[in-house]
This record gives sequence, structure tokens and C-alpha cells, in this order.
Amino acid sequence: MNYLELAMIAFALAADAATYAFSYGLILRQRRSGACLALAAVTGLFQAGMPLLGYMGGVGLREVVMRYGEWVTFLIFVTLGVSTIRKAWQKGADEREMVPLGFAGLLIIGLVTSMDAFAIGICLALGRVLNAELTAPQLALVVGCIGLVTFVSVVGSFCLARLMHRFPIRWLQTAAGGLLLTLGAQALTSG
Repeated sequence: MNYLELAMIAFALAADAATYAFSYGLILRQRRSGACLALAAVTGLFQAGMPLLGYMGGVGLREVVMRYGEWVTFLIFVTLGVSTIRKAWQKGADEREMVPLGFAGLLIIGLVTSMDAFAIGICLALGRVLNAELTAPQLALVVGCIGLVTFVSVVGSFCLARLMHRFPIRWLQTAAGGLLLTLGAQALTSG
């Protein structure tokens, strides 16, 4: 197994979740620690679980994921981005604080940011990634590494966003919405 390739895959898969965490960290001002840990745990679990599901699902679901996955991701991120920007410019937005995501919101973000991980799992099953037929312990190492890298990346990105809190919230929400729109556009261009 190629450990350098595994590290590169883990960081690449963590990028969407880390970008979302940064944009979320820009605009969340209350209960930050709990929200940060919840977001990191959920996205880390999804990033670890989706390659495992993809590996177990194998070739059968590859066509569906490859055909529609980027469109689903695009639509969700664009909807979130437009909604965030629209809320930023509504009357009284500067006084209003964003509340942490609820359970359903966390699950949606976990799912959306891990669609690529499902495709990686399929590639793992086909032996197209890491150039090896994986044993059960190796597969556990791969998914654990992906989940851990995502968790740490999300916490780091979320905390990094705290440095930006001296800016007015309206502009931070607009920037966060722009990041979400960028993630949506990236989903279409990378598919």
C-alpha cells in the first residue's frame, strides 16, 4: 500500500469539509466549541464511512454516483450559498447571530461533503487507488486515516475562521456564501 498516496487522498477528500467548516466558522458566533466538534465528528464519520460503503458497493453503484453525484452536490451547495448570502443582506442581519446546525443539517453536510469519498471507495474496490488489493486491516487503516484527517482539518479550518471575526457579520456571511457557491461550482467542474 502506498502511504503517500493515502495521505494525499485523505487531504483531498477533507478539502470540501474543511472549506465548509471555514465558511461556517466565519459566521457562527455562539456555542462555537460544541458546533465545531459536532461538525468535525459528523464529517469525519461520513468521510470514513463513505469509502467503506463504496468499497462494499463496488461497481454496481458507480454509474449512479458518477452520473448524478456532482449535480446533487452542486444543487445543495448553491442552495446553501444563495441562502447564506440572501440572509446576510436582509434587514437586521448585522444584529442576528447564526445558530449552530441541527442534527439534520449536520447529516446533510456530512453526506454532501463525502460524495467523493464514496467514489474513492469504489475505486479502492476496483484496485485503482493505492495500487493494492486491500485486506480488512488495511481497509480499516485507510478509512480511519481519511476520517481522522477530515476531523483535524475541519477543526483547524473552523478555528482559523475565528481570526476573521473582527469583520462585520454581513460581509462574513457573504464571504461564506461565496465559498459555498465555489464548492458547488467545483463539484460540477471536477465531475
